[in-house]
Amino acid sequence: MKKAVSLILCLFVALSAVVTAFAKGDYTIKISPDNEKYDISEMLYGAFIEDISYACDGGLVSNLVNNNSFEYFYNREANWQFENCECEVTRDYPLNKNNRYSLKITVDGEGKVRNIGFPEYYNYKTYDYNSDKANTPDMGFKAGEKYDFSCYVINEDFEGTVGVSICNFITRDNTVDIDIGSDKRWKKVEAELVSEKTEDGGLNFLIEGKGTFYIDFVELIPKSSHGYGSEKWKYVTLREDLYEALNTLKPAFIRFPGGCLCEGTDINKNYDWKKTIGPLENREQSENLWRDDWNGRQYINTSAMGYHEYFQLCADIGAEPVPILNVALTCQGRNDYGGRRWAYENGEISKEEFEKYIKSIALTPGTKEFDAYIQDIFDLIEYANGDETTVWGKKRIENGSKEPFNLKYIGLGNENAGEVYFRNFDAIYKAVKEKYPEITVISSAGGWLEGDDYDYAWKTINEKYADTVVDEHYYTKESYLFSHNERYDSFDRNGARVFIGEYAATSDGYGTLQTKSNIWEAVEEAGFLTGFERNGDIVAMSSFAPTFAKVNSQSWDINLIWFDSQNVVLTPSYFVQTLFSNNTGNKYIKTELKDGKTFVEKDMYESVTVDEDAQTVYVKLVNASGKNKTVTLDLTGFDVNRASNIYLGEDYKAACNEVGKTYVVPKEKELNVNDSVVEVKTDKFSVNVIRIAYGENDGSGFYSTPDFVPEAQGKYIPVAVKAITAGVAAALVLFILIVFIIIRLIKRRKIK
Repeated sequence: MKKAVSLILCLFVALSAVVTAFAKGDYTIKISPDNEKYDISEMLYGAFIEDISYACDGGLVSNLVNNNSFEYFYNREANWQFENCECEVTRDYPLNKNNRYSLKITVDGEGKVRNIGFPEYYNYKTYDYNSDKANTPDMGFKAGEKYDFSCYVINEDFEGTVGVSICNFITRDNTVDIDIGSDKRWKKVEAELVSEKTEDGGLNFLIEGKGTFYIDFVELIPKSSHGYGSEKWKYVTLREDLYEALNTLKPAFIRFPGGCLCEGTDINKNYDWKKTIGPLENREQSENLWRDDWNGRQYINTSAMGYHEYFQLCADIGAEPVPILNVALTCQGRNDYGGRRWAYENGEISKEEFEKYIKSIALTPGTKEFDAYIQDIFDLIEYANGDETTVWGKKRIENGSKEPFNLKYIGLGNENAGEVYFRNFDAIYKAVKEKYPEITVISSAGGWLEGDDYDYAWKTINEKYADTVVDEHYYTKESYLFSHNERYDSFDRNGARVFIGEYAATSDGYGTLQTKSNIWEAVEEAGFLTGFERNGDIVAMSSFAPTFAKVNSQSWDINLIWFDSQNVVLTPSYFVQTLFSNNTGNKYIKTELKDGKTFVEKDMYESVTVDEDAQTVYVKLVNASGKNKTVTLDLTGFDVNRASNIYLGEDYKAACNEVGKTYVVPKEKELNVNDSVVEVKTDKFSVNVIRIAYGENDGSGFYSTPDFVPEAQGKYIPVAVKAITAGVAAALVLFILIVFIIIRLIKRRKIK
């Protein structure tokens, strides 16, 4: 008996030693000042903003009123509620040529009108429409916060009082009366409202009296909004916490307005930048192609996040504007271009039918309409860069910005492919380069990362437009980014450079809809980013997509920043983007990760960059192994003063952050330096950014996470794991009890 127990113990100790040795890993990287170096792009990490999932209207834009001008085509009363009054959206009194509809209100006694803001539509983590949510007021009010209310009013024959309030329940005590006058001409009325408590509610009109009046263009603006009171933000302000989250990314550029949004679904409804500037009430509102009326999500472009606001946002953050324009071609993903082209190539439709179809989805170079569109692009560049002597430069100054925005980039096309795209691209490209040769043009490689259209695009671009930057998009699954980490290693260094304008990983099997933005997905993306840095001479720019999404109102599964009416949720992917964009040198140092084995599966990804002026080496280590690994950094020759690791990781691939539940946040720990050798212990499923100060740099200026980042609330443990853990614990107790009984029985038998 004793021999058997001893043997088992010896085997257990030996096995533990093997497991410990295997887990350690013993990776080494030698980093020398003499290693080969080359420049990497200063524009490598940026951001992409499209009005999808209420990212702009209902999110970044501070106005809390949804469908504020009754221009929503599919339901002009969307997000308005009425009680004891007759209400109708009419064209009796157009506010102006762009805002033709207004709300006619008729009461006899006491009536109530409410705007519910931008509600949540779906059950949590699903696309299942929830009628109760969709009709629940969801403006996020803060206790003591002051709000500017305004609207336009025409009084037809109403006599009585009209009060406005912000709350859940409307009473006479919490309303502020507004004077609607007695004219049949539009009058702007304003009031300051104060929230009594932190709650979700609506904007309410309490009407007492008799008669009819009209309202239009209703706004409710928190005074805490970014840009409030600034002449530069003359017409629009931004939700402060979302602005701060974007600012913390420190994006080198911002891509805008799309995405598909820059194109539209109809050649007569393509995005027109000129309709997005000037006084808000004069801007034309239009349908948003991300609407989903069949599943409750009602969506309109108010144009509040217009081109001036976009340019000003870039100026405030210090990012380069990278506007993406259509090439007088509608969204090919929505106009069945692929299907029609296949039908033509296979003889199912005639050449005449196909050409007729092409004319229905795209303007033709050489026509008056096409030339007018090129002039619109020239006017945009003049708006951004012109002085007071130019027509459009003068308009920019009138809209609040005396200083030019210094536009350097123009994107032509979003996910476009095929001959029709390059036909239109060629005409616009030549016109822009002739008039503005200093502008860098961005071309499109289509909406896929491989295939015939992709190959055709790159072949055409490298032959004719090699001075452009090529916009690639991909949303991947099944660990695709892990297996294609070397994607850009073999790209032609003499050809066009790459702009990964939209990308994200989807980790199937780990988490539900919203928890797909989890640590495993972030680790996969971080590993891929090391390939961006390793190929920083060919990869010029990159931006995760999408950036913003409202919880339970999403149009897309994977998003960088989630938010609801009161809170902001920063995902692990967000922290990866933040750590990389704030901790990258301007030169890549060629190094080699060694582990002393003849063959191992790639499970550690690395990148080494240096800022020689700041005397800082940045080492990125991405541990995708599922085991704790140790990496030894040999920096002989650098005279190291300090080393610090700011890292992100969790034990479970599904670990994520949700509203009120923050588990995955960056942490920092000091590393020991021993004769310019630094040992880094990396956790499983972790992203590590090691900053190494050398020379005269003492490391006191290292980046640290901002104050608004919440602290981790313990360790993330999935519900399933909790259940399994409880079961294992019970089984272990039972096993110990059985062993104890057996031992007692054996002892009794020996005694007998």
